[in-house]
Amino acid sequence: MTPRKEKALQALLVCRTRAEAAKAAGIGESTLREYMKDAEFTERYNQAFGGMVADATRQAQQTLSPALSTLREIMEDREEQASARITAARSILEYAMKLCEQTDILDQLQSLERWRCENEQFKAQG
Repeated sequence: MTPRKEKALQALLVCRTRAEAAKAAGIGESTLREYMKDAEFTERYNQAFGGMVADATRQAQQTLSPALSTLREIMEDREEQASARITAARSILEYAMKLCEQTDILDQLQSLERWRCENEQFKAQG
């Protein structure tokens, strides 16, 4: 990949918009759009962005337990104001419900994937 494309790739990863990325990379927006049509450029961008998302996910996961512990302490502290305890309890409930929903969705997705694989094997045999 050319140095200009590398610079554009790095800019895409740190800038909020494509317009800002183009400006930071010293290229026009139309040039950046052309880069995005290039298979190698797009693949490198997707890999880099995926790595950033994975890192952010790991960091978020590492903060979950301490955050929940803090909320639980507030919720159970009888000396805290009622509004603080209620807010903490509500936050815990909302998080728990979202987590349950996501777990259910993942379970359903895995079931569908198993069904699809079994169906493909059945079709291949018959």
